[in-house]
Amino acid sequence: MNGILLVDKPAGWTSHDVVQKMRRLYETKQVGHTGTLDPMATGLLPICIGKATKVAEYISDDRKAYVARAVRGIRTDTGDTTGVVYARSDVPIPDNLDDVLRTFTGEQLQLPPMHSALKYKGKKLYDYARMGICVPREKRPITVTKLACLERGDTEISLLAEVSSGTYIRTLLDDIGVAAGCFFTMSDLRRVSVGNTTVDGSYTIEALEAMPFDARKSLLLPMDRLLDHLPPIHLPAKRLKPMTNGMSTRISFVVEKAPIYRIYAGDVFVGLGIVKEEDGTTNVCMKKVLV
Repeated sequence: MNGILLVDKPAGWTSHDVVQKMRRLYETKQVGHTGTLDPMATGLLPICIGKATKVAEYISDDRKAYVARAVRGIRTDTGDTTGVVYARSDVPIPDNLDDVLRTFTGEQLQLPPMHSALKYKGKKLYDYARMGICVPREKRPITVTKLACLERGDTEISLLAEVSSGTYIRTLLDDIGVAAGCFFTMSDLRRVSVGNTTVDGSYTIEALEAMPFDARKSLLLPMDRLLDHLPPIHLPAKRLKPMTNGMSTRISFVVEKAPIYRIYAGDVFVGLGIVKEEDGTTNVCMKKVLV
């Protein structure tokens, strides 16, 4: 049993809670998620089952889109409304908010929040934060491809943000609030897509619990479904067995430069591989065999 399940994560659950639940529902320990959602967040959480766990890190690398709500006038230590308020502002939301949003699109550097699962000297940042300790962090490159205001009131806004993997939306909102002079703190977050896959095709925990086992099993998507951001290499069907046995395949056609590829033998998705150029020849080598 191998594949990807699209789960609509409920508020109050950690991503690990969802993994534990799926282990029980699918009766296997081989389950993993593809990018952490904070407990307060809801929305699309792709779950990898069986051999699909081998590609989880590559699904996590794809772009993601969120709908976020933020309240005006406060900043908190966590960047969301669950935290302690440490700054306030009476400045109204500016009329030129769209102009401010435009300055936050494109490639940029973002300082990760202390309340996050990133590690410093082997310990997660939120462990330091809970002890009141602030440790050094390096800004990380992110890309914001889309940022649009969906709703706007006197005390609250709603934004659509399409971002690269590793972007902290609550930090983005906090930075926008500082730039706008009115302060924003995230009050709600929903992930609406991962790559080209949207939350519309996902299933709630309650719906999955109500299904018989075979019905749940039928919901698993092919392992390459969420890997369309990786370029494909198509080999003849006869190369299936050699490739699964660790042999490389020489190719004569040109492929786009990439660190990793989806490898197919005929119509079969073999797994993920790399391209090596040696002595004037180009060879495809497997990195993750999934058949």
